[in-house]
Amino acid sequence: MPEYNLGFSKKVAETARLVADDGIDSFDAVQTIVYLSLLSCEIALKALLEQSGLPVHKIKAHWHNLEALLREVSICEVEADIAGHLKWVPATRIRSITIESEGAESTVGKLLSGETQGASKYSNQIRYGSGFMSFPPDSLVKTAYAVIDFAETHWNTIRQPVAKP
Repeated sequence: MPEYNLGFSKKVAETARLVADDGIDSFDAVQTIVYLSLLSCEIALKALLEQSGLPVHKIKAHWHNLEALLREVSICEVEADIAGHLKWVPATRIRSITIESEGAESTVGKLLSGETQGASKYSNQIRYGSGFMSFPPDSLVKTAYAVIDFAETHWNTIRQPVAKP
């Protein structure tokens, strides 16, 4: 049985979306949406890494560090259709997935590396206290769905990099 569950990640993202749909009109709502969206991303990245063959103890070593988990996924390879032929390509393409929110455009890479740009540290600085810095909640919900979509798309073809001779 896998340690990390992509289905759980999906349910967490759905819950964040439900809270957002109910209204982003209070600190509690924003805190819930941001936290659940990032939690969903964390679980999806960990599930994808486990699926790639990375040992669970190496995944756990990254704790809640979204940038480190994204870096590990970026090292992996996925199969992609290139001009009608399946080729192994770096999974770093997850970083360039575009997220549009509130008239602005960003990428999964930028949004999950938010701490390097002044966002509060996930998870503790978001989970506790009376304030935090973050990207807009809607952009993080969309990021969670984008990470899940990437994971589902590449679930059966993600692998750890093959050593070059």
